[in-house]
Amino acid sequence: METKFSPEDHIHNLLDGVRRAMYDDAGVELEDIFGVSGSRAEALPDLTIGLDRIVMLPGTAFPLHVHPGAHLLYVLDGRGGLRVDGQDYVLERGDSIYVPADYPHGVQGPVDDRPLEFLAFGVPHHEVDSTTRMVLVRDDETVTS
Repeated sequence: METKFSPEDHIHNLLDGVRRAMYDDAGVELEDIFGVSGSRAEALPDLTIGLDRIVMLPGTAFPLHVHPGAHLLYVLDGRGGLRVDGQDYVLERGDSIYVPADYPHGVQGPVDDRPLEFLAFGVPHHEVDSTTRMVLVRDDETVTS
């Protein structure tokens, strides 16, 4: 497999890009949470990598969920929260967070009136408006550490 560099496909401005709605695994729109698609490419056969910018407005949260692959988050602006393994952590500008594959976690939106903005790098990568980007942990499922 050989991926060739293509400026049209591989250079995307995450600050000026179009904000797109985000959805849970049932296709329900996550209100006041938006994603801006960044670069993505096939790194290995059937394995994509990608980077997106996520914007969460006050009063929002990503419910407890898992991803099929690991991802890194980097907080660009604002303050929010992360819930992992029953523990809550404060996220603020400059924080980087590693979340292992299939590890249940949730992100609390801003704790003040400024949006929480962060970069999300995922392997494998799913488009910001994809219903396969995350799988919610339902109330009847058991979460183990």
